[in-house]
Amino acid sequence: MVETTADDGTERTTVVVVPSASGGLGHVARTLKLMRALEAADPCLRLIYGLDEVGLRPINRDACERTGYPVRIIPNPVRHERDERIRAALGDADVVIEDTNRRLIAHRRLLPRLRAWISIPMLPIWDELHMDWPLLEHVDRILYAYPTVMPVPAELEPFRARLTVTGPILDPAEIPDRAEARRRLGLDPNLRYLLYAPRGFPFGPWFGRRVLAGVVGGFMRLRATTPDLRLLLIAVPDPAAVQPPGLPPLTEIPGVTLTGVVSPEVARDHVAAADLVVLEGTSTLFNAAVARTPVLMVPGLIYETWLEGTWVAAEDAGIVVRPEDATPAKMASLIRRALDPTAGPARADRLHRLVGTTGCDLAVAAVRATIADRVPEHAARAEAARREG
Repeated sequence: MVETTADDGTERTTVVVVPSASGGLGHVARTLKLMRALEAADPCLRLIYGLDEVGLRPINRDACERTGYPVRIIPNPVRHERDERIRAALGDADVVIEDTNRRLIAHRRLLPRLRAWISIPMLPIWDELHMDWPLLEHVDRILYAYPTVMPVPAELEPFRARLTVTGPILDPAEIPDRAEARRRLGLDPNLRYLLYAPRGFPFGPWFGRRVLAGVVGGFMRLRATTPDLRLLLIAVPDPAAVQPPGLPPLTEIPGVTLTGVVSPEVARDHVAAADLVVLEGTSTLFNAAVARTPVLMVPGLIYETWLEGTWVAAEDAGIVVRPEDATPAKMASLIRRALDPTAGPARADRLHRLVGTTGCDLAVAAVRATIADRVPEHAARAEAARREG
């Protein structure tokens, strides 16, 4: 069993945070913000990443390891090994915070030490939340991390007594302004930067190659008339693996900079530094909202991002294009429109207001209240640490 005391001998409450790690980096980024805020609010918490072995993508494991928090792999063992191996991975946990990995809730019965399970659901992909309600019956707190423009789905109404509507879990105090972000990243303050993160095509190769070809091709078309424009492609560990057909090698296109996997904090700084972000999913959309960076959205092929694209377009909080329409010619036209010096910032301000900035504080308060209720000795431990500190 892993020790549960700090270096000074103080006993701590062990919290294992389990983000969905089978797709993009959004769940890792969201949970990292929550973990950082919990650590700042309560030094008696011991925070650990737990990654589900099923569908685990190397890019997510790498990103978690870069955060500095311990990382464990939660195995998917055969029946005769299950109890022992699950207890080896989670047996010292007092609390689990699980972000869109509800299948693991079934392991709760194997963990006698565990006091609380907190779940952060993603909006349903078709009927997912309805089908998972027997699992949600076994959680102590549900955090709904979406803005008011995306109201609570009916599938969560039976859990209203255990539901806290937090809004997006963001770190507005940590997001630098554009000048500071560019200083951190070594970017020229006098150039304009377009940002896109292919991330190994989490929405599938057709979608990923379509969008990347549109972004790069559109950028190449614009270069003749906008020589100060640059394209930053981040989260590209292997350029050859994402190379769009019909385009020059990504590493040889003038004005294009490629970067491999970066930490969530560095990815956030890129969003803050950019003049425009091309994005597909939730985490980058919400980070751009906090940073007031204009967005060009190609919604990913799931219900959550489709719904986000619908209200972003309806509220004129960004420019939205369907993936089948993301041709180089169309993307060049939309990038030019999105970079308009008056309309672009106005859209970014509307997105900022819609998304809000208080979600992380509300989430931290809900987690701490759940711990205080389910782990009563933690309150005394934290109070003693506060008096001594």
